[in-house]
Amino acid sequence: MRYFEDFRPGDVHELGTVTVTTEEVLEFGRRFDPQPFHTDQELAARSPFGGLIASGFHTQAMFMRRYVDGLLAYSVCMGSPGIDEVRYLRPVRPGDVLTARVEILGATPSPFNPATGTVKPRCTLVAADGTAVFSMILHSIFRRRPAGSEAEHLSSMPAAEDPVACARVMA
Repeated sequence: MRYFEDFRPGDVHELGTVTVTTEEVLEFGRRFDPQPFHTDQELAARSPFGGLIASGFHTQAMFMRRYVDGLLAYSVCMGSPGIDEVRYLRPVRPGDVLTARVEILGATPSPFNPATGTVKPRCTLVAADGTAVFSMILHSIFRRRPAGSEAEHLSSMPAAEDPVACARVMA
């Protein structure tokens, strides 16, 4: 399990990829963001985007799925008090293969609850050509490692055994 103490500024976690499909873009758009460039291929072709694009909220949801499956499932996350700087950097289109990544910007013990701390990652989705298409700064609350716990820090875990890929930046 990954605890608050296992996140250090400079850590980069690769969370896998997601492939954007026409069906999902249309379904999400029709259900939650019914603008023509998200819901109708013919109207989207005549829009300023020149074709169907995913809703920004859909793009954010695709990232969130990778974050949960790729990192939170192996941690003691207790939710989030908010998000800063949400950016949709370029249109996301059917067929795009996006890589999810988080870079830890900071980690602060809670001044109110000694059992928790807040981790601040920059979250991005990157297209196959290396272009970032989405970013946000998230605030995630994690449980602190229990005092006297014999569990090893994941930072000392051999990379082959770590369930979440992490590139540790050496200072």
